[in-house]
Amino acid sequence: NFGGKIMAEKRRVLALLLTALTIGSVSCGSAASSGNETTTGGGETSDTTAEESTRASAAVEGKDYGGKTFDIFVSGNWTNEWTESYDFFSEGETGDTVNDAVYRRNSIIEDRYNVKINEINIRGEASGGNGEGAQTISKAVMSGDTSYDAAMIGTYDVSNLACQGYLLDLNSQVPGLDLTKEWWDQKANADLSMKGKMYFTTGDISTLDNDCTYCILFNKKLISDYNMEDPYEMVRNKTWTMDNFSSMAKKVSVDLDGDTKMTENDLYGMCIWQDGVLASINACGGAICKIDDNGQIELTLNTERNIDMLSKFMDLITDRSVAYSIYHSGDYIENMFANDQVLFYNRYLNIVKKYRNMNTDFGILPFPLYDSAQEEYYTTVHAYGNSFICVPSVVEDAEMTGIILQDMACESMYTVTPAYYDVQLEGKIMRDNESSDMLDIILSTRLYDVGATYQIGGYNEKLMDMFRFNKTDFASMYSKYEAKAQQDIDKVNDAFAEVING
Repeated sequence: NFGGKIMAEKRRVLALLLTALTIGSVSCGSAASSGNETTTGGGETSDTTAEESTRASAAVEGKDYGGKTFDIFVSGNWTNEWTESYDFFSEGETGDTVNDAVYRRNSIIEDRYNVKINEINIRGEASGGNGEGAQTISKAVMSGDTSYDAAMIGTYDVSNLACQGYLLDLNSQVPGLDLTKEWWDQKANADLSMKGKMYFTTGDISTLDNDCTYCILFNKKLISDYNMEDPYEMVRNKTWTMDNFSSMAKKVSVDLDGDTKMTENDLYGMCIWQDGVLASINACGGAICKIDDNGQIELTLNTERNIDMLSKFMDLITDRSVAYSIYHSGDYIENMFANDQVLFYNRYLNIVKKYRNMNTDFGILPFPLYDSAQEEYYTTVHAYGNSFICVPSVVEDAEMTGIILQDMACESMYTVTPAYYDVQLEGKIMRDNESSDMLDIILSTRLYDVGATYQIGGYNEKLMDMFRFNKTDFASMYSKYEAKAQQDIDKVNDAFAEVING
């Protein structure tokens, strides 16, 4: 069950919830609210009751914060517009599906606790860990400024804040917050917990993490034209492996305009953007770094399995007759994919909605397995673009912060996440149910590479440099930066030891 229990539950209630949201009849979470239950179809009543029970479990009765503004500071490690997050901001319903869901969720929380949710959004820069987010929160903490009740900070900045002691442990220092609940990302818990401490996380409360999740789009017409196996069936049968993926892509290479050169006017098996290099390693379960059983970051990049997976991927993407490189040739790919010139397109989920009006049907896939014996798919979350929820170590009312974030995340599971699914599956892609199944797989098998999170050894960039400069000698690259990587690891581990031990 690659989709997982949690994602299956979200899919099960999706249609019912979207209908309810549209007519404004979704329960505000009160356990006593049962007027919207139905009994048709043998199951909707129990579904509704389960939903109400879950929402009621997250709500805290008797909390009235007297109209206080709940200020959430938002700043990422990015300037590019597509990653600008409005996970908490909505002035009202506009017809935009996700915006309207955010507004409804905010209204529920505001009414329940007598608060006003206020997002303070400052677009960040690619700073390496000391951008607007890190500077703003560190200054607030050092001066005892309690202006911010919570924050959502870009990966590089939030990880820097965590190891310097500027954030509260979400597991032990924020009353009312329970990260074991299904509306928080359990993959983040597993991959980012330091000795049982979690200083930043994500889940249904955000859609930015979804947008930053890797995927592969495929052109259904080209699959049919080349008489290829259905990729959906391959995913389900676990034959969607790197070898088979590469073999399929290499069958598609045509000089359409006959000028003897492969350009943006021709037909390719794949289009690649540089971030896919790390994604290929993550896809086999590998990572630059992982956290060991003692809660210490350890270097895990140089393994035979990782190198073999990377070698197969690099063999494919460095063949310019088969793989069109955005980095080397220009970003024409959006038109190329829409014009049936690319079989496979490696990007992030945020790109899907751009093709909702594409004439040719297309599908969505996870990154391929290493081999059919691999137990599950692994999907990278783009560290550079993503942001995480955190709580500054100086906050006016930690309990209020915990209660609001917990209930907001739960409500998001029933409002914002289904709205996100609706947007992603709207248009042409809505024609096949398999795309919804694939989205379940992609979002429930995410991997947070702690080596990329803390930029250990700069290996994330160095792996992309191999692609950028057409180099395939992994051993030399790894050896050159290994000492730096170990120094980075020691620095982060020592910093956390000091933070955790006081």
